[in-house]
Amino acid sequence: MAMGSVLLNQLSGHSYQPEVASQPISNYLIGVGKSDITDPAIGLGMQGMADKNQRTTGVESRLFAKVFIVAEPVSFKRVAIVSTDLWSGTHIVKQEVVERLQKIYGPELYQLDNLLISGTHTHSGPGGYTHYYLYNHTLGGPNKTGGFDRHNFESIVAGIVSAIEQAHNQLAPGKIYVNRGHIEDCGRQRSPEAYFRNPESELYQYGSDTDNEMLLLKFVHLTDTNEKPLGLLNWYAIHPTDRGQYNTLVTGDNKGYAAELFEEKAYEPIVAAFANANCGDVSGNVAFGSIPTGADDIERMKKHGGQQYQLAQTLFDQATEELHGSIDYRHTFIDMSHIEIKDRPGKRTWPAALGISFAAGSSEDSKPPIPIREGITIRSITEDEASILAFSGLIAAIEVPGAELPGQFDSKLTPDFIDGHAPKPIAFAPGLANPETDFFPITPKELPIQILKIGNLVLTGIPGEITTMAGRRLKAAVQAELNADYLALAAYSNAFSQYITTFEEYQGQHYEGASTLFGPYTLMAYQQEFRKLAAAMKQGQLVSPGIGPQSITPKTTLPRITFRNLTTSPVTLTFDQHQAAPTVNLEALTVPPKADLAWMMPKEYLDSGVKVKFDRTNSTYISVNDLVTIHSNLNIEVSSYRPSPLT
Repeated sequence: MAMGSVLLNQLSGHSYQPEVASQPISNYLIGVGKSDITDPAIGLGMQGMADKNQRTTGVESRLFAKVFIVAEPVSFKRVAIVSTDLWSGTHIVKQEVVERLQKIYGPELYQLDNLLISGTHTHSGPGGYTHYYLYNHTLGGPNKTGGFDRHNFESIVAGIVSAIEQAHNQLAPGKIYVNRGHIEDCGRQRSPEAYFRNPESELYQYGSDTDNEMLLLKFVHLTDTNEKPLGLLNWYAIHPTDRGQYNTLVTGDNKGYAAELFEEKAYEPIVAAFANANCGDVSGNVAFGSIPTGADDIERMKKHGGQQYQLAQTLFDQATEELHGSIDYRHTFIDMSHIEIKDRPGKRTWPAALGISFAAGSSEDSKPPIPIREGITIRSITEDEASILAFSGLIAAIEVPGAELPGQFDSKLTPDFIDGHAPKPIAFAPGLANPETDFFPITPKELPIQILKIGNLVLTGIPGEITTMAGRRLKAAVQAELNADYLALAAYSNAFSQYITTFEEYQGQHYEGASTLFGPYTLMAYQQEFRKLAAAMKQGQLVSPGIGPQSITPKTTLPRITFRNLTTSPVTLTFDQHQAAPTVNLEALTVPPKADLAWMMPKEYLDSGVKVKFDRTNSTYISVNDLVTIHSNLNIEVSSYRPSPLT
């Protein structure tokens, strides 16, 4: 007890102790934590399926943040790994978490560099916690409008911070055991036409068309007489899409179910995290021969979650090999819109563009909003599909207020840009969007890449969903530099940028290839940049932090409200910021479900200090002044819409 108190006192302060010469380490300081991140509100858009009809109607199982902190016992150098029951980690969440942690512990202990936040990629949780317009806009939700949801964002951030505080306060001497095994026929290859485009010599190296290995870490504390199990963290590649687009109950899907089983069956309290890996082209629904429609979704979830639980339990019980060695980490931001590929002179990545088969979605997991097939290339496109493509710019202009009309948009599609994305027929290029609009950025271009090292285990943090073979190649690139005994790939980490396919898979333009934002050399760019990180780690060199996304706070992306002026429609809110604001009487047609929160108005109003506050009382009328108060009856149907201010 005395030693633990001394350690806790040293670790709680705001000072950071300088790194000392590394000694062989097998005992670490370990802490684990778990906190609820579920937003219980009804009517929220669910993130993942991009089905605007999919809104939450209740909570079937809670969503959690699970944290594992590992520190060296002398230098206190540490890493913190967070696994969340979310669609993905996002930059805006991590940015806010780090800011809050640094207010508690000072600027050194927890930073962007040594903190990794990943999502399991469940498609059955509420969204709206990224600052990129495309991912917020494709949500369902009240009136099908989507948008940033500050309340859900706060639930997530506060929960993650709480779990990290728990783990930090629990730091004590312990060990980490490692084990691995395979699950047969849990997830299957959902895009075989693309996968088997990879070289035969490469395909023959692997016994499966999915990466079916589970890598598991077992965390224990050391007591005077024995070892006390604390938790487990594993990585296994499968899409959590057993609960399909017709599900409206919040759930962690197969990953959450597996974790719940493990924790329920444990003899003592334990934190179990089932994280994801290179599952971009892996789905459990293939075996069922149809998309989940609600008839057997729970059966599918229990099957695939149960398989993961069973192997995890076996690996946990039989784990005897300890991790040993020093802790290290590297992190940087890279601009994926323009990376020159050194091994391919003249080849590069390009600003983000989506192919027409992006609209098809994964045909094994969901029904697309329009009848369109996967695998449309510039060489295979039909006349009817070309007609759809011709309208795609108009659709984008309608869906993204402020976006260019097709004529303006097409003028940006230079021959080099088109060739750079070929054979992708470009339906929409968010990377070419006008940066002056309120809706910029639409998708990311500055992305974080990260490597964490815990002894003889290396963990790579990927900001997106990477296919089976692409993941294998990326791990091989890192392994060539670090030669780790164990290497894990944490997908959906720290940010989200859609898919990463191999060059060969990209040529087929299935859903995954059409959704690979930066062109056919996307994977090669990641391999190149991760090799640089790994080489710097191997040589003990620092790396440039890179230039991250523009600083965006949650207040700059807002929920929406539908207004109707009592005399004219639509409502016009205009006033000179240097004059007293006039009073405008409005009727609230619809009000967001989070009607007790304060929000900032769009950026045109920021200088004037105009704010909006929602509070549900007994009136349906709105007065607009320096402070706008919105009143509505509880029985008004909830919705959201952003009024467009005039300049």
